[in-house]
Amino acid sequence: MIKQKINIIVGPTASGKSKVALEYAQKKDGQIVNADAFQVYQDLRVLTARPSIEDEKIVPHYLYGYADCQTQENVQSWLKKIVQILPTLSHPIVVGGTGMYINALINGINKMPDIPDEIRQKVRQMSINEVRSLLIGQEIFSDPQRQRRALEVFLTTGKTIAYFQNQPLNKMIDADFNIILVQPNREIVYKNIEKRLDQMIKDDAIKEVDNLLKKKANGGVMKAIGVKEITQYLKNECSLEEVQNQILLATRHYAKRQMTWFRHQIVPDEKI
Repeated sequence: MIKQKINIIVGPTASGKSKVALEYAQKKDGQIVNADAFQVYQDLRVLTARPSIEDEKIVPHYLYGYADCQTQENVQSWLKKIVQILPTLSHPIVVGGTGMYINALINGINKMPDIPDEIRQKVRQMSINEVRSLLIGQEIFSDPQRQRRALEVFLTTGKTIAYFQNQPLNKMIDADFNIILVQPNREIVYKNIEKRLDQMIKDDAIKEVDNLLKKKANGGVMKAIGVKEITQYLKNECSLEEVQNQILLATRHYAKRQMTWFRHQIVPDEKI
């Protein structure tokens, strides 16, 4: 049986990979599928640099903006969705910079238990100190969200999250992957970040965050770079110039981490 060919376009933020994917999709009559952890959220098109509405009309786009601002989307739930979509597409082009998502698609993922809604709600209502106290004797992650996730798993199964992480990977799709790495010179990426941030501010990124606050959002979207910084501005805790400098620095650090990850974890078939 011939395996489905899946092109994967990866690269750091502001590297131009979305443009490359769009051009590639037009040439191949293909379909673009998102592999960016924050572009899944519907309330943050500008600040997460999601493809424009105009671009989405040129070729079909999937898994963009499907999660609301109260949802904690993760690699496991995203992977379940993408492996259902990919076999239905003629020329899928997966594009994104979230290394964990790309790695899970290619190599598989630890099979984690489904968490009942009542346990998820119970853990959400706990203070983080209470969560930590119930994780005594386990490895405790630095990220509060991962701590809550670990407790959800423990309360559901009686086993630690480390137990499931040490199980063999569950490969959910068997395909012929062609990996295209878009990684310009670091200085070019940094200049692109500056230009994009200026455009984001002009395109109402501040209004996007204000709308999230009005909705009392508490999902994963609140971790997107720029949300915390703009929130401080909206609370009159800092100037717009300070906010832009903070976002710029955080985005540069993120791009640097991505470049390091791709250099060590990905063996591309093509480089651009």
